[in-house]
Amino acid sequence: MWREAKARSSGILRRVPPQAVLLITFASFYFAIGPGNFFSVDEVMEEETAQALILRHTIDIPAMVDARHGRGHSFYTVKGPGLPLVALPFVYLGLKLDDAAGSMNGGQLAGPPIGPDEQPLRWGGRLAASTSLIVNAIAGGAVVAMLFMVGAQLSPNRRAAMLMAIAAGLATLVMSEATHFYQHELDALMVLIAFWFFSGRETNAIYRRALFGGISLGIAILARPDSVPAAVIIWMYGAVVAWVLLRNFPDRWSRMIRRTILAMVGPIGAVAGTMYFNYLRFGNVVQFGYTEDRARFVLDIPQIAKGIAGYLVSPSLSIFIFGTPLILALWVGRRAYRRWRLETATLVAAAVAHLLMIAANKTWSGDLSFGPRYMLESIVLLMPLTMPAFEMAVDGASIRATIAVAAVMVVGFLVQLIGVAVNVSVNEWNRIAAGIVNKNEWVFVPSASPIVYQLEEIVARRNLSPWAIRALKIPDAALLLLIILVMIVLFGGRRILDYFRAPHSELANLNSGVLPAAIVAAAVIPLLIGFAMVRPITEAPDVHAYALFNAGMAAQRAGRVVAAEEDYAMVLTLYPSSKYPRYNLGLLEQDAGRINEAIALYEKVLREDPKFAPAKQNMEYILHTRFGFPNPLPP
Repeated sequence: MWREAKARSSGILRRVPPQAVLLITFASFYFAIGPGNFFSVDEVMEEETAQALILRHTIDIPAMVDARHGRGHSFYTVKGPGLPLVALPFVYLGLKLDDAAGSMNGGQLAGPPIGPDEQPLRWGGRLAASTSLIVNAIAGGAVVAMLFMVGAQLSPNRRAAMLMAIAAGLATLVMSEATHFYQHELDALMVLIAFWFFSGRETNAIYRRALFGGISLGIAILARPDSVPAAVIIWMYGAVVAWVLLRNFPDRWSRMIRRTILAMVGPIGAVAGTMYFNYLRFGNVVQFGYTEDRARFVLDIPQIAKGIAGYLVSPSLSIFIFGTPLILALWVGRRAYRRWRLETATLVAAAVAHLLMIAANKTWSGDLSFGPRYMLESIVLLMPLTMPAFEMAVDGASIRATIAVAAVMVVGFLVQLIGVAVNVSVNEWNRIAAGIVNKNEWVFVPSASPIVYQLEEIVARRNLSPWAIRALKIPDAALLLLIILVMIVLFGGRRILDYFRAPHSELANLNSGVLPAAIVAAAVIPLLIGFAMVRPITEAPDVHAYALFNAGMAAQRAGRVVAAEEDYAMVLTLYPSSKYPRYNLGLLEQDAGRINEAIALYEKVLREDPKFAPAKQNMEYILHTRFGFPNPLPP
C-alpha cells in the first residue's frame, strides 16, 4: 500500500509542468536568502501604501525622505500603484501575523525594529514588511518560469530553454532584485509575459492572448511608468504577429479590430489607473510625485551617452557584469536573428527603448542599488537571445559553448551571492564617505563598484543581511520556516534535474498557457480590489488626525500594537509636536521591553510639555527600577 501511494504521488508530481516547479523552487530560494526586512525608503513607501489601504482605505503614509506632500496635508509615495496594490494580500497576511504575535518585534524573520522614534518599525520589526517581500520572490520565480516558456516557444530544445531560464535566475539581477521590494521585478515579469502571449502562433487563441498580453503590459506600466517605451514596441510586435496569422482569413480586418480592442484594454486601464492614483494623492490627474530637479527627464545628449556607457561598460552598472549570461548574446546574437528575425528585433528594440528612457533620467544610476536595477527589464528581455549558446551547450555540439555557458553561470552566481549577502545600504555609505555620490561620479570608479564594497563587508563579516543567518543564530519560528523553504528548494531542484534529464518527447507539450494566465489574474485581481477600496482624504487635517488617534488607542487596547504604532506615526506626521501619540508610542516601546527607545520618546514629550505627568512618572519608574535612580527624581 505504501509503495502504491508513493507511486501515485510520484505520478501526480510528474504531471506538474516544469514551469510551475521552476516558479515555486526559485520563489522559495529567493525568499530564503532575502533580508526579511527593508533596505531603503522606496521599499517602505510601497509597503506603507498597501498597509494604509488595508487599515484606512486611504494611501497616505508617514512622513519620510522622498515622500511627497499632497492631499489633506499628508504624505504619499512617489512610486506607481502597481506593486503596493498587487502586494495587498501579502501585506494583509503580515498585519494579521503582527496582530497574532502581539509584539513590536517580528522575531528573526523581520529582524530588529529599525527606524525613527516616530515610527520605530519602519524598516524592520514588522512581519508585514517580511510578507511583502514574498511578492518579489514570487515575481522572480515567475520570471524564471516565463523565460523557460519563452525559450520553449522559440526553440524545440526544451533542455536549452530550461538551462537558459536557470542561468537568468541564478546569474543575473533577477536573483538579487527578487529579495527586495522594488517595482522592477514586477515590471520585468509583466513585460516578459506580454511578449509570451503576443508571440503565440495559435489562431484560435488570438483574442485571449491579446487580452492577457495587453493586461500584462498595463500592469507593467502601473508598476513603473518608464516601461511605456518597451511596452509600445511589444504591443506593436503583437499586432504584427496577429496580422500575419490572420492573412488567410477573409474577415481579417474585423478580426484585427476586435483583437486590437482587446489588446488595448490593459494599457488604457493602466493610464486611467495612474491618473486616478495621481488624483488620490495630489488632487490632479496629471501631477506625478517626481517634482525634484534630479528626478526629471531631460534631453541631454552627453548625459544620455554617459548613461548608456554606464549600463554597458562601467564597473558598477554594466549589464554584462550583473547579468553575465548576456555576454553570450553578443556571441550568438547573429544566429538568434537569423532564426527569429521578428522576435530578436523586437526584444532588442524594446531593451534599447528602455535603456534610452532610463538614461534620460537625471538619476539614471540609482542611488541605493546593487548594479543596474533600473535595467532589469532590459536584462530579462535580452536573455532569450542567448538560446543558441545554451542549445550548443546541452547538445554537446561545441566544447567552447559548454565552457562559456558554465563560466558565465558561475561568475554571475558569485556576483549575485555578493549582492544578496550584504545590506546594500553599505554602497551608499561608502560612496558618501568617498565623496562620489553626486552626478553619478561613482559609476565609472572601479573601486566604488558595489561588488567591491560588498565583498569587503563579507570578508569583514559586517552588515550581513539574510534573515537565515539570524534564524540560525537565535532559533525561533523563523527557523522552522527556513527548514521548510530549504526542503522545497531541494525537492524542486531534484524535480528540475529530472525534467532536464527527461527525453524531449516528455517535454514536448509542456508550454501550456495556464501559468501565465494565472499569474496575470493573481496580479490584476488585487489591483482591481485596491482601486475599488481606496478613497481620497477629504477631511480636514485635525479631523483626520483625531480619527487616527482614536483608531490607534482602540488598536492598542485590543493588543494590535503594530497597527497602533502606525496610527500614532500618522498623527505625528500631521502634528509633529503632539505629545499624546508620542507618549502612547513610548508605552508601546516600554511594554515591548525596548527601554532606551521608550525613554527617548518620553524625553521628547517632556521637552514639549515639562509638566506632562504621565511621561514624567514613567521616566521615573524606568530609571528607578532599571538604573537605581531615586524615585521621584530630584528636580
